[in-house]
Amino acid sequence: MNKSSGMAMFIFGLVLGIAGTIFLPNYVRPYLPEWVIGKAIVVKGTVAAKQKKENVLLLTVDTPEGVLLATFKKKVDEINLLINEKDRIEFNLPKYMPFIDDPKIIRVVKEQLAAPEPAPVARPAEKGPKEGKPRQQAKPQALATAPGSTSAVKPPDSK
Repeated sequence: MNKSSGMAMFIFGLVLGIAGTIFLPNYVRPYLPEWVIGKAIVVKGTVAAKQKKENVLLLTVDTPEGVLLATFKKKVDEINLLINEKDRIEFNLPKYMPFIDDPKIIRVVKEQLAAPEPAPVARPAEKGPKEGKPRQQAKPQALATAPGSTSAVKPPDSK
């Protein structure tokens, strides 16, 4: 084997190895089991800002570790409909990074809207000069006395 052909094969292998380590993990990762990839962490945060530019969606997320910028280039319209500002979001990342491209979204929790305040209770109008004491409602006699009760008042006989 010539030295020149051996050197060409070495350079070709080196370039192929470098390109493979840069580009191949993004394509192979969905097909590999999790134990091969390594442990990923769940990063939780609140969406602070959302911006859509042409076919790219940018999310600024406040996390306990710091602020991160998530860039989505796949399923942009679907993610744009799903996520709004002030929503809580969870990403699955290999480690915390301030800039991430197309992260795997685990969960989105919508912002809790404040409960609507109950309608004010209608208060009776104040008494005018023409109105006297309010009348008490009389209970129906059937409810006031129980049948067979000794305390029941008998109506007077009319002749």
